[in-house]
Amino acid sequence: MRAHRGRYAAMAGALALVTALAATACGSDDEEGSGGGDGETITLTFNNFGVFGYEEAGLFAEFEASHPGVKIQQSVSEYNTHHNNLINHLAAGSGAADIEAVDEGFLAQLKATPEQFVNLLEMPGGPEREADYPEGKWAMSLGADGSQIGLGTDVGGLGMCYRPALFEQAGLPTGRDEVSALWPTWDAYFEVGDRFTAANTGATWFDAGTNIYNAQVFQLEEAYYAPNSDELIVADNPGVKAAFDKTAAAIQRGQSGKLVAFEEEWATAMRESTFATLVCPAWMMGYIKENAASTEGTWDIASVPGGGGGNWGGSWLTIPAQSEHKDLAWELINFLTQPESQIKVFQAVGNMPSTVEAVESDAVQGFVDPFFNNAPVGAIFGGSALKLTPQFQGEKHGPIRQALEQGIQRIEQTNQDPAEAFQQSLEDVERVSR
Repeated sequence: MRAHRGRYAAMAGALALVTALAATACGSDDEEGSGGGDGETITLTFNNFGVFGYEEAGLFAEFEASHPGVKIQQSVSEYNTHHNNLINHLAAGSGAADIEAVDEGFLAQLKATPEQFVNLLEMPGGPEREADYPEGKWAMSLGADGSQIGLGTDVGGLGMCYRPALFEQAGLPTGRDEVSALWPTWDAYFEVGDRFTAANTGATWFDAGTNIYNAQVFQLEEAYYAPNSDELIVADNPGVKAAFDKTAAAIQRGQSGKLVAFEEEWATAMRESTFATLVCPAWMMGYIKENAASTEGTWDIASVPGGGGGNWGGSWLTIPAQSEHKDLAWELINFLTQPESQIKVFQAVGNMPSTVEAVESDAVQGFVDPFFNNAPVGAIFGGSALKLTPQFQGEKHGPIRQALEQGIQRIEQTNQDPAEAFQQSLEDVERVSR
């Protein structure tokens, strides 16, 4: 991580900028200023794929209150659907929202065409935002031409959410330290899963094989691409094969709920306590709160297998070049990604901030969450947030990941032989990466 010289001074300047922008118009090619004016209503469209927490934290309402005549219209889609739609809209030159959220899994593909996005370095105060972020988070969204296509929202350090009541039924320890000690490795995690399955609690050990597979892959130093290269290493990477095989074996031994993550049946199962463990990047806490509010107090959080490290996810807010309200879109994403805003989101839904000041704040480091049995979520996720070394992800990382996930799902949904499923996924990888 680079030094953050002048970080707090830069933050003061950025906050002053946001305040000023609330009262005056920016000077680019938009016709509108900071509001509709003359009774006109301007709708800012905002597309994302999960729980970003802006409504829950009151940030949309705060922005609209400071921008009379501006309304934010949010549309939320399933992860892959959102990104595939965005790619299609960018290619077509129309249909994208004023603001589009992008996950790290698709970021490399999208930043390869930076001309399709507003260069945020050309917006008022844009260059100063670099001082707010760890070097890796800022650099990940830089286009090859040096442009900046997005401002970071969060990071996804890994934990493991679990249901203490189901652990108790299975004769397993329930305290988060004791639970963490159960699984120093993924092999140990699956061995405990066999013990849980044998106890016949009526629940499965985990929700979906794709979540377990992805957590293992995101802990690898290298995944689908050789570092800083367009060389595909999927077929020759023993770590990817091991993650696939171990997940497939656990599925065949009855540990999986065979759910499709992030779909309604998955959310229902979460509410009904039909699985015992759930891989928990920090942002997953928001999904749980959103989809299973009635389960408050019935969860806890332990360390993730495999040494407790790894990062899954983290997103950026971008402005497509086709937006008709670029100035206002910039004002909004600049406001939503300020440290103070990220702290509010963290406290509301659990998304771990990606700005240095927010992560280091007492408000984050000392935060305990009653929803998760008063787990010290700030310390659990914040301790590693600024130390993460982003895994290199090439241009087609997103489609490649989908191809491997579909192989796992075929094993769960159609009982496809794991070796055949992996081979078919490799063939799909070759097709989507051309």
